[in-house]
Amino acid sequence: MKIKFLVLLLAGATSLAACKKDKDAPAPNPGDTQLPIGTYKLVQSINYDSTGKADTLKFPLSDLSLSFDQTKQTANIAGKPESIQITGGYNVKANNVLTDAVFTTPGIAPPTANDAVVLSLLKTGDSFEAKGATVTIKAKDKGFLVFSAQK
Repeated sequence: MKIKFLVLLLAGATSLAACKKDKDAPAPNPGDTQLPIGTYKLVQSINYDSTGKADTLKFPLSDLSLSFDQTKQTANIAGKPESIQITGGYNVKANNVLTDAVFTTPGIAPPTANDAVVLSLLKTGDSFEAKGATVTIKAKDKGFLVFSAQK
């Protein structure tokens, strides 16, 4: 009888402690978007010309990386697509919307044509999509950039 009483007492105390932990956890802000975790490397860009034709560029040697900060709700970009250093980022709003694009380049070396395409797509980026190990930054009707998870 004593054992049953102790088991019931222990079960009650455990459930009360679990309820208290749930109550203490901060509620997520409903406006926050759950952002991808990790660092992603630029692997490809698709750029649409004025006729709508797509031009695909591969970036096997790029070190341009994308990472997200869940606390600040930002997407951060740093590195070189080919020859110029690009640094900057976006604020992330609900539904994966990117706003307030700010990107800088040191201006020391002239950008290659491919660097210019990447910078243009970054500056017009308005949303992102995360699927598996890939994050795509969509640049309105201009095209998009594909980033792959780094190992």
